[in-house]
Amino acid sequence: MNRIILCLLVLTLAACHTTTGKKTNPVKKDIQKPLKKSDEIEKEFKSTKDNLKSFEKGKVADVKTFSNGLVIKWILKGKGRKLKKGEMALIDYRLALPDGKIVDGNNRINMPFIPFVIGYNMQTPGWDLALQELTPGDFVKVEIPAELALGSKEIKGVIPANSANWLYVKVVALVTPSIHSEGITSWKIKDGEGSSLAKDPSKELSFHAMVSTESKASVMNTRLGNYPLKYTPGQKTIVPGLRKIMKNPKKGERYFIILDAPQAYGTRGYADLVKPNEQVFYNIEIMDIRAM
Repeated sequence: MNRIILCLLVLTLAACHTTTGKKTNPVKKDIQKPLKKSDEIEKEFKSTKDNLKSFEKGKVADVKTFSNGLVIKWILKGKGRKLKKGEMALIDYRLALPDGKIVDGNNRINMPFIPFVIGYNMQTPGWDLALQELTPGDFVKVEIPAELALGSKEIKGVIPANSANWLYVKVVALVTPSIHSEGITSWKIKDGEGSSLAKDPSKELSFHAMVSTESKASVMNTRLGNYPLKYTPGQKTIVPGLRKIMKNPKKGERYFIILDAPQAYGTRGYADLVKPNEQVFYNIEIMDIRAM
């Protein structure tokens, strides 16, 4: 997955949007009958490059409309329980505008899917709300109102202000974390190469961090200014949970990490960015390891 980060243009820029969506409450449910087989639907989806305006016509099997304006249209239905906050799913997605124009998608970097951790504002609120209504195998169109998308913000030349977003997404699979203990949940997204940091005070680690919480989308994003953080073993310049993860990293490694409050900013929180006793999500990439 060495090119995942390139796919997150919209994911990265949308992290500046801080609106938190309210819990979804379904107010309407319609049942239709899809006219095509699942393999035909998926083949058509993957072959569509520019516009999805009429893609779901004749394919929708179930519809839920929620009181906050979110609409989910099931094109294919999976099996099992719904996804939960704090889980990581692999998703195959296209993001489009209401005119059907595709503005983003993992297909644009030839990735069959990307990882997405649910509930921590990796994207706009509509994504987190919708994904918690889905199960592995679901393929849906999510109509996200502007208030649960970028609102009055814009991504110039890509998504205009006050625009609804149409998210077409298939939940490919759930991924078990490699670490899930002592208040740390972590997934290694990409392996590194070369020598490891080990516990060597003569070496310095530099890494990029995209940080968010359930309540705030943009706590930190070092990629926006291209200014990676520095860390030397033995120092306490990063939170306890990150020090444990970064005991022996290699250049190029990438992690998604959820830290419980004691492993992050504890009972005090951090300024007005992290609330007291709040979990914190980190998207980390190790950029370099070098001698001091």
